[in-house]
Amino acid sequence: MYNAEYYVPSHITGFFVPFFSDDFLKTGSTGAGVSLSLGLKTKVEVRDGNGAVGVYLNGSKKSRKSTTVSFRCIDLIEKRYPKSLENKDILIEHESDVPIDSGFGASASAALGICFSIKDFLGISSNECVRIAHETEVKNLSGLGDVVAEVKGGIEIRKTPGVEGIHENIPTNGLKVLGVSLGAKRTESVLKNSEKIKIIEKCGTKMLKKLISEPSVERLMECSRTFTYKTELMSREVLDLVEMISEINTYNAAGIMIGEGAFTFINEEDQIKVLDSLMDVKGDIIFSPIASGLI
Repeated sequence: MYNAEYYVPSHITGFFVPFFSDDFLKTGSTGAGVSLSLGLKTKVEVRDGNGAVGVYLNGSKKSRKSTTVSFRCIDLIEKRYPKSLENKDILIEHESDVPIDSGFGASASAALGICFSIKDFLGISSNECVRIAHETEVKNLSGLGDVVAEVKGGIEIRKTPGVEGIHENIPTNGLKVLGVSLGAKRTESVLKNSEKIKIIEKCGTKMLKKLISEPSVERLMECSRTFTYKTELMSREVLDLVEMISEINTYNAAGIMIGEGAFTFINEEDQIKVLDSLMDVKGDIIFSPIASGLI
């Protein structure tokens, strides 16, 4: 029997521009965001059997319909390495510190966690793990840039799309990340909306040029805030939350892409007053250090 576990950071996107290609590895997104130390732990167990796959999330058994990214990832691995997993049962257990389907890149964390947990059993490289996880996300329509962002870590600017995209990091200066989730939103629901994609592409391209010209946390949040309002992806409740946090925090707040929530950066001086202001907010509050990269 083989078993291993791996912890992967979560990720919040401030703004993005999707790029689609016939080559899954070239499909992805440009834009910017931040990786959080709080994320998702994955345990993988492989034993002799008849090919059964079991997936658990926070202790609850999941079906293929409810947790498609994990099953799709294993399907891809089995297709690529059929002899290694022939007559093997696979048990996958995910434990998430962040909300699911809420813009925290949990599906990317799950795919990366599976790949890196099973890496030594298959005898594959870290780069191959990243490629499999990215292809899984793209095929699943659950994300376009989260995998490469979580691998890069920090506050990243994704200048070109795809698994081999060019990325730049913005200095963190000891900041922490605040994320407030008011509910779930399926990434697929936005990525399949052609009219919404046109608006995202136009606004996201402008914001990327602005941020590249001045790569700072202040400019990132300014661009993310503009993107939040221009794309109209957020509910009135989220916009109210963005306004409330922005009024009392050093840094602007913006919508979590693609989720139903808001995020910002917090320095030590603002920490208590900002967190106190959220005491009555009915939602999940994530307060986390910024994560470093995986490889």
